Amino acid sequence: MATFSLLGATGRTGRPLLDLLLQEGHEVRALVRSEQHSLPDHPHLTVIQGDATDADDLERVVQGTSAVFSCLGTDQKQILSVAIPHLVTKMKEQQIDRIVFVSTAGILDASDEPGKYRFQSSESRRRSTVAAEDHLKAYLTLKDADVDYTIICPTQLTEDEAIEDVLIESNRFTHETGPIPRINVARFAYEVYKDGLFHHERIGISSRG
Repeated sequence: MATFSLLGATGRTGRPLLDLLLQEGHEVRALVRSEQHSLPDHPHLTVIQGDATDADDLERVVQGTSAVFSCLGTDQKQILSVAIPHLVTKMKEQQIDRIVFVSTAGILDASDEPGKYRFQSSESRRRSTVAAEDHLKAYLTLKDADVDYTIICPTQLTEDEAIEDVLIESNRFTHETGPIPRINVARFAYEVYKDGLFHHERIGISSRG
């Protein structure tokens, strides 16, 4: 079994992904901000307290792992813009090539407005673009780096049970979309790694609208 590093493990998408990785028998190194976390006491889980924007803390979590999963959010603080360049550097130092990054559908290409991202177009209902812009910077950093990335771009995330009829499209949506349960996104992130899918791509995931 493999050893993975996981960023955002305490989040609402990261936690089901963590549970899945452990259920599959993998070793996981998870970076958490606070000692007061809710992660399980598990023999295959190493919890490392630190900050994803700190290069030294990122080095500690990726050390000895074969791939990185990220479910980091932005918290409206441009976390990704700081964290991802550091992460890429530490991945290269540790000779880690693969990253599966859960982002947002806003950074897919707009379906009907060439030259725009989805969050910049009439497809978006966002009042603020701050989070999408931070995710975009993270995507562009990974795109320009010499790493094997897959950017998973879900529509509105829900806490619902998993659904069967999932829409998966590359780079942009060409069909009507709806919300997607977080558990589907977590399962898809693992499948992308396990099955070697969608290298150097942005992949939209949603329910069918």
